[in-house]
Amino acid sequence: MTLHHDDHASALSAEVKQKLDAIGSAQRERLAFIDFALYFFGELTRKDLIDRFAVGHAATTRDLALYKELAPDNLKLDMRSKKYYKQPGFSPLFTLDLKKTLATISLGYGDGFAGHHDFPINCESPDSLTVPKTPIMAVLCEAIYRNKLIEIEYVSTSSGKGKRVIAPHSLVDSGNRWHVRSFDRKNNQFMDVVCNRIESAVLLEDDVLSNHESIEADRQWQKYIELELIPHPKQENPKAIELDYEMKNGMVAVEVRAALAGYLLRKWEVDCSEDGKLHEYVGYQLALGNPQALYQVTSAMLAPGYKAP
Repeated sequence: MTLHHDDHASALSAEVKQKLDAIGSAQRERLAFIDFALYFFGELTRKDLIDRFAVGHAATTRDLALYKELAPDNLKLDMRSKKYYKQPGFSPLFTLDLKKTLATISLGYGDGFAGHHDFPINCESPDSLTVPKTPIMAVLCEAIYRNKLIEIEYVSTSSGKGKRVIAPHSLVDSGNRWHVRSFDRKNNQFMDVVCNRIESAVLLEDDVLSNHESIEADRQWQKYIELELIPHPKQENPKAIELDYEMKNGMVAVEVRAALAGYLLRKWEVDCSEDGKLHEYVGYQLALGNPQALYQVTSAMLAPGYKAP
């Protein structure tokens, strides 16, 4: 599901929490949807639940009655319009992950299958220019889930087309493209394999993963570093940047995996050059306050303007 939720435990009474814990996951999901619709749309109808979950009128009646029992001050039925409206004293039953909620608003409710309903709020986001092939991603996901090796036909920018055996352990969306973090037997090291460059992928059922090929052995993946992001020193109004990123004392610290640091700094457009020269050409808003954090980080080569000492 694109809609995710957790107990709003600190604000709920023990009785309400106990009732929520006692219901099944399917009904819990429907209650979370009622909560979400009231919170973000201000209204809800029985048809909204029926269309979203393909449930009957009886189930819908039970769901709304239970929600009303758990949160009586959250909604009120208008008999003329047959709509439930959010009330001034509304307090959500569930804590929504805002990032996932915004993704739901951007992409719609769908569960990955065709035929999902259009989302009722207009929201535009840039289309991805690189969408991996579904059969390839299916093999990668199965290999990761089952800890298997796969043989791929891969087109490299340096060596061209060829076959190689990889041990994938994690999928990564860098913001511009999808890659799979893998141990590559050809190069005898962990690397980022770009999913769109894989022309074929075959699961190797009988081959066994070695310890040095596992996710635990990927030091750059296991290592976390802290990046200190600051307003670019050449920005005329740094206070505006501080407000954008909710900075404290002119800085915001972000903990990231070393293997992903370069990708994230590029995505966030952080000037990592020594003298902040990139600002002259692009108008960067952010700079890296602690470039020493990138020492011995292999992905640092991707960071805008960064040069290893």
